[in-house]
Amino acid sequence: MDGVPQRPRRGLTPATTQQEFLRRFILALRYLLEVGGTAVVAFLGFYALLAVFVLSLVGPGLSLLPLSLARLRRVADAHRRRAGQWLDCEIPSSYREAEGRVLVRAQAMLTDKATYTDLLWLLLHAALGTLGAALAIGLCVGSASWLTIPLWWQVVPEPAQFLVWNIDSWGSALGACFAGLAYGALAGWLLPWCAQLHALVTRALLKPRKRRTSLAERVEELTITRAEALEAHAAELRRIERDLHDGAQAGLVSVSLRLALMKRVLQDNPEKLPEMIDQARDLADQAVQSLRVAVRSIYPPVLADHGLAEATRSLVAACQIPTKLDLEYESRSSRAPAAVEAAAYYVISEALTNVAKHSGAECSQVQLRTTESRIHISVWDDGQGGAATTGSGSGIRGIKRRVAAFDGVTELHSPPGGPTVLRVELPCGS
Repeated sequence: MDGVPQRPRRGLTPATTQQEFLRRFILALRYLLEVGGTAVVAFLGFYALLAVFVLSLVGPGLSLLPLSLARLRRVADAHRRRAGQWLDCEIPSSYREAEGRVLVRAQAMLTDKATYTDLLWLLLHAALGTLGAALAIGLCVGSASWLTIPLWWQVVPEPAQFLVWNIDSWGSALGACFAGLAYGALAGWLLPWCAQLHALVTRALLKPRKRRTSLAERVEELTITRAEALEAHAAELRRIERDLHDGAQAGLVSVSLRLALMKRVLQDNPEKLPEMIDQARDLADQAVQSLRVAVRSIYPPVLADHGLAEATRSLVAACQIPTKLDLEYESRSSRAPAAVEAAAYYVISEALTNVAKHSGAECSQVQLRTTESRIHISVWDDGQGGAATTGSGSGIRGIKRRVAAFDGVTELHSPPGGPTVLRVELPCGS
């Protein structure tokens, strides 16, 4: 089939085929037992969420609703990772951001369609996971029971009957072994299919969906984005003004004062003039250096001269944490717009700064992929996790504002204990 990679058959021996069969059976058994353990709890969780919904109508359950739905999202994220590992693909989430007070968060979650697909998945997961785990346990226990009949038959003093099988001779005992092998073969063939079915249902329900937004919602979203972009732009101008005032301007004022003193010293103590010239030159050098830093912060020269890839290399090389860089290009007729490249540069810079200052990571990785229409950025670290888009000292919110100004996408996955993955997509425009 076109587009579907086929496993090479040359070089496969019966031994390797059996090893692959056994490996896939063990992975399927582990998968079904794991989802079966959570499926039993899912039944109780589903009815508990229904009770919270009912109580929310009269008031008391409203305070529990955001917490309950946040717990549901964490469970769904865990099964996204588990199903993605089985299917060898990534299943991202697409939840609407819920921040602020209880009522605001509850409203955001209740108006998010992903909440209701999570509830539907929870019910199906409870049913499919329980059936899959019961089937796995039944087939494996049945196979082990039939295969061990010759071991315990000698201990029984009289002829015994196992289910419908009468064990009264070595022939019947060995015949039971064939029944055990049949159970094992059925388990080896059926359990991977059950795991595949559960993973496919999980991906079908929990994968992101393109939302159809109304014109009013789009206008509101763009209004918020424009306000945040203007706020970020104003904050950037204030930072540049502060840097120029405290750096270059202060240095130039010092040089001006030094020149005025030199004019007075020229008449009274001309022997001090060489020393004062040296001091004025040092002050001028410091002012020029401050001015270069300010200009570099506005638009880095390495970005303008060599492009985003080389600018990213310089950021990775300067990072205090050992960082690996993964670059991937698709043919482009020209570079992305300068504003988009600058936004991508500062996203990577801010992300690496957060990794070095707050994550406690031992290593990190930056992936940069450019296509004709988009720039894809992924920053991963093995730190302590727990990063959030809110809170003082967090640069993630600034990254989201900068990306939102270009109608881009920002995704943050940072469970407690790590790892943390920040993904950003920036449209390149035309």
